[in-house]
Amino acid sequence: MKRSTVITEPQECVTLRVEDCAVMLGVSMSAAYALIEQAFQTGSPFKVLRIGKVYRILKASFLEYLYGEGGE
Repeated sequence: MKRSTVITEPQECVTLRVEDCAVMLGVSMSAAYALIEQAFQTGSPFKVLRIGKVYRILKASFLEYLYGEGGE
């Protein structure tokens, strides 16, 4: 028997796009891609998923990298 999950409330996205990270860091897209590819390869300093050819950055991990453990 298959269980289905119904989402009744809008969910906040838990990932960021490369474009989002570039803007937050104030760097070019090529610089952001270089950082994200390195993070994907090493697993550090933040977590990156690759879905096909698309990178998605885990928001919580990236924000911790950006702001440190103390938060914003």
